[in-house]
Formats: sequence, C-alpha cells, structure tokens
Amino acid sequence: MPVLDIDALLTLLLVYLRMFSFLLMVPIFGREFIPLNVKLFLTMALSFSVFMLGDVKTVHYSSLYQFLAYAVSEVSLGFVTGLILRFIFDAIYIAGEIIATSMGLGFLMMFLPQQPQTTVMAGFSLMMGTAIFLSLGGAEILLVGFMESFKTLPPGGFNIFSINPDVFLNLFYTSFSLGVKLSLPVLIASLLTNVILAVVNRFIPQINVFMVGLPVQLMVGFFVFILSLPVLGLVVANHMREYIFDVISFLKG
Repeated sequence: MPVLDIDALLTLLLVYLRMFSFLLMVPIFGREFIPLNVKLFLTMALSFSVFMLGDVKTVHYSSLYQFLAYAVSEVSLGFVTGLILRFIFDAIYIAGEIIATSMGLGFLMMFLPQQPQTTVMAGFSLMMGTAIFLSLGGAEILLVGFMESFKTLPPGGFNIFSINPDVFLNLFYTSFSLGVKLSLPVLIASLLTNVILAVVNRFIPQINVFMVGLPVQLMVGFFVFILSLPVLGLVVANHMREYIFDVISFLKG
C-alpha cells in the first residue's frame, strides 16, 4: 500500500484526472441529468480504488511545471480513451436519430423542453446501448484495464502526438457507417410506406394522405423496429465488444 505523502497525493490527483476525463467523455457518465457532485465523488472513489489496488508508482516532482505537464498528459489520455469508446455510443445515437426522423418523431422534442435536445428513439437507443455495455461487463473490464494501464503508461507517460490520426478517422467512419446500417430496416420501411402512400394518393385523391400518413408511418416503423430489435442488439453487442478491446489495447500502449 502506498504511503500518502505529498507526492502520493499529487499522483492520486493525476489518477483522478485520467479517470475523470475518461468518464466525462463516455455518454453513460457524462449525461446532463447526472448531478455534478455524483460525478465528482464517483470519480474520486474509482480513482482511489485504482490508486490503492493497482500498481501505481508514486511520482516525484521537481517543479510545478513538471506536475502541470503530467496533468495535461493524464487529461489527454483519459480524453482520447473515452473518445474511442464514445464512437460506438455515437453510432447508436445516430441510428436512433435517423429512426426517429424517418418515423416522424422529431417534433416530440418540443414537448420536453427541460430535457436535452434529443429525440425519443435516440434516448431509447442510448439506454439500450448502455444496458448492452453493462451486460457485457464493460464497466468491470475498463476498470481493470485502467488499473493495468499504469504499468505501461505511468502518470505523465502519455504523448498525444504519438497517436496516428488515421486510426481515429477510421473509427469515426466505422461508427457513422454502423449508425446508418442500424437504422436501415426502419429507414427502408418508412421509404416504402411513403411510396405506397404517394401511389394511393395518386389513384385515390379523395383520401387525405396527410392525415393517414403519420399514424401509418408510426405503426409500420414501430413494427419493423420491434421485429429487428433482437438482430440490432446482437450487432451492437458484437461491435461494442470490439470497441472495448480497442480501448484496452490502447491503454496497454
């Protein structure tokens, strides 16, 4: 167990900065409806656990500038690590936004002015992704990964300029592509519904398509979404497992 002197407390602060910047980027922890004091105390509890149970070497600082440089390095490491994991949640969020827009649920945002500007389906998709992440043991795996990361990346040992930008461009492309693919069943069903309603309006102009179209589009969209939900869950689980391993590989250097 490390001795809690001044250097150990400053090292604990660096661990806290690494954990806080990571958790702030992950949508599970960084949402607006989680109180700030909960975020701060939970991060402190996790940081203290990692510091006491992990193999964290106490760093000795020769000057204030060295400590500030280490602090910037730790914030950068947590931010980049959280950004990698955030890509998979952004893909799920994009899928929910596209599904809600294609079903005509985008206007529901005006009825929830106190909530963040997001659609109902996007919020549901994000909660579903969070449940899948927790069911896979992602929180426990990442906590162990952070404890092991201090063996290869001690406090202040990360250099953000050593990252290959092509990796993040590839992750961004993959996440956006995954979000569009997840929304394809409902998107195609809504497109076919609109085409059928347009043909009906062409041949039977007496029918008010604008009054009938929205309920029909909602029923078809929800029906297709419920049918495709098990397959979507499997696809999200497989990709999320890969992203979790990518985060662990990044933390190992």
